[in-house]
Amino acid sequence: MLKLSLKKTLRVFSLVAVLPALVVASPSTKAEGGAFGVSLSPNAHLYGYFIINGMARGALLTGKLQQKDLQLLVQADETARKIVLHNLNMQTTRSDFQADQALAYYLNLLP
Repeated sequence: MLKLSLKKTLRVFSLVAVLPALVVASPSTKAEGGAFGVSLSPNAHLYGYFIINGMARGALLTGKLQQKDLQLLVQADETARKIVLHNLNMQTTRSDFQADQALAYYLNLLP
């Protein structure tokens, strides 16, 4: 049980490590002050969604997902997609937080 928990923790940390690299590498049109003077890309949550969606597809193709997990995973994917798209249109602190929470939940469902 500890091993599974450690894997999920490492996966979240790896996503957190990848997102800043994507943020710095992407052009920012709405440059609002971010941490350490680095502006947050307006597409950062979208990039995170694409990464997690690819991980979900990989888990499905390799047979790591069970049939009973698919419905919950599809619902989490749809919810995360809607929240991330909303965040692209209206970027506020609240919508950023909601996008972070939806992506974290979606990632946590993956084996």
